[in-house]
Amino acid sequence: MDQSSVEGLRHYNCAGLVQSLKSLPEVNQELPSRGDAVAKNGFNMIDAELHVMEPVDLWERYIDAEFKSRAPRRMSEKKWDIRTLVEGEVMASMTDYNFPAMNPAEENALADRYADEIAADFDPASQLSAMDKEGLDLAVLYPTSAMYITAKNGMDPRFAEAACRAYNDWLYDYIQAADPTRLFGAAAVSPHDVETAVVEARRSVDKLGFKALFLRPNMFNGRAWHDSYYDPLWATAQDLNVPIGFHETTGSRMPATGADRFPDDLGIAHIATHSIEQMMACMDIVMGGVMERFPTLQFAFLEGQCGWLPFWLDRMDEHYEWRYPLGDMQHLKLKPSEYFNRQGYVAVEVDETFVSHVVEAVGDDRIVTTSDYPHGDAKFPNAMDAFMELPLSDSSKKKILWENPKRLYGI
Repeated sequence: MDQSSVEGLRHYNCAGLVQSLKSLPEVNQELPSRGDAVAKNGFNMIDAELHVMEPVDLWERYIDAEFKSRAPRRMSEKKWDIRTLVEGEVMASMTDYNFPAMNPAEENALADRYADEIAADFDPASQLSAMDKEGLDLAVLYPTSAMYITAKNGMDPRFAEAACRAYNDWLYDYIQAADPTRLFGAAAVSPHDVETAVVEARRSVDKLGFKALFLRPNMFNGRAWHDSYYDPLWATAQDLNVPIGFHETTGSRMPATGADRFPDDLGIAHIATHSIEQMMACMDIVMGGVMERFPTLQFAFLEGQCGWLPFWLDRMDEHYEWRYPLGDMQHLKLKPSEYFNRQGYVAVEVDETFVSHVVEAVGDDRIVTTSDYPHGDAKFPNAMDAFMELPLSDSSKKKILWENPKRLYGI
């Protein structure tokens, strides 16, 4: 994009933003796959949720001038640092600045593991190099710091929207500098104002070519995801034919199961937050009738493991069978498990051996996976080697690594 187009994308006024979109070139949605690009162990691989490590000055460079003095910032005092300063709050930390979500031993280990990538400042070329180390052909990119830029209830909605838009502009430039035939974007949209989220969703897909919308699973400002307030966003995503990717992080300022009870222990809190917040979002979307109202919209519950899925679907079905005859849950026309089998996806961790039981219980058509590069609990550079050791048939591996994520993201 030329400079005038970039500046046009940064108007905070919705009417001005919509008008500015008309002058931008359309993105070709006929995006190529690279079925012969890397092929590790005979399998082509799509990382359904590969992360970027945003530069520390991303928002200083990309956010609207009005908000530059308040721009979020990824911190860099540590050798490997994902702490993010948002509106005076140090995110990716527990309780406060004095209890960072990483101890010195972990810091040193991560600095060694990601030495090449840190030296390259996690630039576009290093992203491709990391993918090649893992044997990944394609990847859909999710944020690191940008997972925190809306993660506080009661935020100024205009600021939150501007922070998301700045991240999306940067991500577009990052993908273009790397390889847009291998990398695809998941757009950040702000739940703090659904009208601006709708505009940004449409811009990110129609003009930037992104393949998904990213949201945190937590409850924002006291609203469940099935609240009709969000229906315009679900309708827009369905119209655009892109999925919603839910992804939790520990150390935000959102209500989160585990972090609320164990604010002084990252390890304990992290056990709960990722999986249980995804379970809650899944229940909210299914039981609240979102899938009923938007029957072609797909939802992916990412980086929360998959072992909970059979139990959770069974429990939702059991309550539906109990309550529906009593006049409750009349907004649901199908069993909860049927909705998920039609519209839901879950991500298996690369070393989650329980996946074989999940496949036995619910099948292998709705599972994807991720290396989780470049995060602290990733198995980089051996994540996909670990996946290949899972007790799965070659047919299931092919679906999880390639066919399912291709279908989910429309690649």
